[in-house]
Amino acid sequence: MKPVWRVLLGIALILVGILTAAFFGLLLLIADCTQRCQANHEQLVPLGVVLVGVAVTVLGVLLLARRLG
Repeated sequence: MKPVWRVLLGIALILVGILTAAFFGLLLLIADCTQRCQANHEQLVPLGVVLVGVAVTVLGVLLLARRLG
């Protein structure tokens, strides 16, 4: 992969990952989850998306650090 495309893809992955993790993280913080909501484990979906956002960010950092590809 050419260095220019690697840098652009790395930056894009970092931005998308941070924005995704931040949005769903804030959604988890402001959500008013009742005991019924907690019993149904409805918080696991946004938590999973936050973890995916963190993973995408790490992937972008590794791509920029030339550890991948």
